[in-house]
Amino acid sequence: MTYCNEEENILSVIVLSKNNGSTIEATLRSILKAEVPDDYKMEVIVVDAHSTDNTPEILIKFKNKIKIVYDEGRGIGIARNIGVLSSNGKYICFVDADCIVSRDHFKKILQAFNEGGDILDINSRFPPNYIRQLKLPKLSQIELSIWNIGRIGEERIWKNTCFAGGAFISFRREVFLKVGGFWEFPPYGADDLDFSYRASKLGYKVRRVNVEKSLALPRFTLRDLLKQQKGWGSGYAYFIGKYRGDACVWKCYNYPRIIYKIFGKYTWFYIILRLISAPLGALKLTFKLHDIETSLYWIVRRYAFIYGLLKNLKHAFTYFSIKQ
Repeated sequence: MTYCNEEENILSVIVLSKNNGSTIEATLRSILKAEVPDDYKMEVIVVDAHSTDNTPEILIKFKNKIKIVYDEGRGIGIARNIGVLSSNGKYICFVDADCIVSRDHFKKILQAFNEGGDILDINSRFPPNYIRQLKLPKLSQIELSIWNIGRIGEERIWKNTCFAGGAFISFRREVFLKVGGFWEFPPYGADDLDFSYRASKLGYKVRRVNVEKSLALPRFTLRDLLKQQKGWGSGYAYFIGKYRGDACVWKCYNYPRIIYKIFGKYTWFYIILRLISAPLGALKLTFKLHDIETSLYWIVRRYAFIYGLLKNLKHAFTYFSIKQ
């Protein structure tokens, strides 16, 4: 691998794109409008998987403000690695091609780096009225509401966490070089969990950063929403397959001690049991939101994730048994 030279005061923003023509223009405009400190320069790199929709026409509009590189669409980890290897910044910030960043998004990220963070999980917060103002389809609004509640309810996990992920994962270039980049198989999901866990094992600090109104736009149709959940579940199956015998990784979830006493290094099985018990989570949502419609959707979305996980779990175990 050939690495670009790191420049101290460059912030590299990397956008992965594949047929995101309906959202990528808004994404790029929000990035270019975002503020960075006076002593920093921002470079924007789009890694495009040879999109066949109107994405190429949109990218042409920004040709003087962004750098475009291409990958063959063989997997998100490969695309991430291409993006980082094409960049020059000391700090790397990923922004999905269906996201909107707030004006102070990168300033808050740089502040967290200056305070000692090495890998950052960006927690985007937005009030319910902000979701309504976006005028999204009803299903997309429900998805955002669930996401918002879920992230707020995960504070337990983020105490001494080992994980960073999501649409806005950010890190020092040094971390990427030491870890050796993102995994290149499977081609979907959990690459961020794997990357941040490997980095935390090397002693790098994972921090959570709260950013108001940076937003990952949800899919607009039930079919696409469930396809996304299935893909995430598929990726998580390989995360379990890779780390099933590593008791340390499951302790990063900060479950009550009794769970670890009962399950030990098989705590991954407890996680599957929690996923299968999605109706109980839906019951909690009903009490919080007083909305049965949202609760029913929660069950469907969770089982799409579980389907992807269980469908791939056997192959994941086999794959990593051979690799190890």
